[in-house]
Amino acid sequence: MDRRVDPMEPETEPEGRAALDGLYTALSALAYTMTGNRAHSRLRREAGVSVDRASLAVLRVLAASPEPLRMGELAEALMVNAPHVTREVRRLEDDGLVATTKEPGDQRARRARATGEGREAVARAEATGKRWLGEALGEFSPEELETAAAVINRIVAGFRP
Repeated sequence: MDRRVDPMEPETEPEGRAALDGLYTALSALAYTMTGNRAHSRLRREAGVSVDRASLAVLRVLAASPEPLRMGELAEALMVNAPHVTREVRRLEDDGLVATTKEPGDQRARRARATGEGREAVARAEATGKRWLGEALGEFSPEELETAAAVINRIVAGFRP
């Protein structure tokens, strides 16, 4: 029986609530450890990436996209408001990491894509992050890593609308 646990539901079994609490705490610690100020400062030094955390998130999405994205699409992928994305894209464009083009049918709308320099910055950040993760998880088997990735991907999918 596949029953989702609702932490606000009073009938949730205590062991289910405790397990959910533990998972939430662990995921919060993981997210902070991987993306907090100290980690990002270290990433900037070791990977030679000059952008802040918010800009790097935008740049990662653009670098992974096979085609330029509209600001709304980018905002949706990042689960943020479009004005925030527009500011970040302008900053990245000023730094030469992103290029924008006008939408053919709507001159107010713009599409953004990572430039070669932007893709290189993301590649350096990703390589550094993967090296750190490999060092931290060196004792885990490939099967354990695959299972962890599958579980985390299901959790992420549960948060997406």
